[in-house]
Amino acid sequence: MWTAVLPLLLAARGASALSAATAAPPSVRPAATLALPFDELTALVGGSGRARSVWDALRAGVEPLSDAASPITIGARRALVECGVTTFVPAALEEESVARDGTTKLLLRLRDGLAVEAVLIPHAFLPRTTLCVSSQVGCDRGCRFCATARMGLVRDLTADEIVAQVVVARRVAAKNPAMPPLTNIVFMGMGDAGRNVGHVKDAAAALVDGDKFRMARSKITISTVGPSPEAFSDLSDAEGMLAWSVHSADDALRRKLVPSANYTVAELRDGLIAALEGRSKRRRTLMLAATLIAGVNDSDEDARTLAAFVGPLVDAARKVNVDLIPVNPTSHAPEYARPSDARLTAYAAALRAVEPRVHIALRIQRGDDESAACGQLAVDRRPALVA
Repeated sequence: MWTAVLPLLLAARGASALSAATAAPPSVRPAATLALPFDELTALVGGSGRARSVWDALRAGVEPLSDAASPITIGARRALVECGVTTFVPAALEEESVARDGTTKLLLRLRDGLAVEAVLIPHAFLPRTTLCVSSQVGCDRGCRFCATARMGLVRDLTADEIVAQVVVARRVAAKNPAMPPLTNIVFMGMGDAGRNVGHVKDAAAALVDGDKFRMARSKITISTVGPSPEAFSDLSDAEGMLAWSVHSADDALRRKLVPSANYTVAELRDGLIAALEGRSKRRRTLMLAATLIAGVNDSDEDARTLAAFVGPLVDAARKVNVDLIPVNPTSHAPEYARPSDARLTAYAAALRAVEPRVHIALRIQRGDDESAACGQLAVDRRPALVA
């Protein structure tokens, strides 16, 4: 998408590494910076060493061009300024909200004045922190139990805006000595990754790039409610593990919970199976998420229905993790209550009894006292004035 904006760089792609490293940088401002492939950043700044200095800064959570602590080289700075690049990170941290358990919600202001939220989630007992990133401002999936759904869809985020959340979060995590290292990224914040596939894939590629964030593919999870079978197909070659927010295997009940559902769960499952089979066997691990609501979809029969539905996915995938998420409270849906611990345990047992091959995890409630838990993210739809 951005290569059309960089016609002067196309010749550099086919040139030798030496010529790419020594060529004078073009005076064309790139439409993307964080998602710019490393070889094209190398050509832009005039050398791989210069490009690495940019990403040394970004991995440290530093804005390369304006932060006094930036390790960027003089040559890289000069080349970027000549191209009209003044900032790399198209988002600014506006507010931090820290929950009792250390979960930290970040409000980030984008260049057009709109805002998104991302959440740093330190593990309860393991030395790792997960960042939940947003892929859209708002969401059009309409899930009844989700606060983001009340916003509707405002717009997609660009790959740069998605990756910017990681840069900012790294800076926040680094200044907190009590927070474990940031090791995992989940696309489970505001929006649906299946509705913004191109930018999500570009962002995920930047995360695993050995010259950029250097994260492991196994530490990236891309989640979607499954807007269509084609959405799974489009995500089949994305870096990271795929996750499907299925919530219920009963079509009538699922449509009540996810009003935007236009396909049966069987049709969506077939699309997901086809996507998984297009991946190498080592990359077929799948996550299924079910938000459980007391008296709505948390019965033993609901569990058995889901278990029978999951069987073909287990056949196709290398491994299937079923993530059970007790619903978190939102002001617009006070009637949706969290199931009791006994009910959650019974649901898990009923699921395992029918399909013992799945790995079941019960999501621990984190950050709900600061509206940072799953389903609680929402911001003002109106853009703020940005200087």
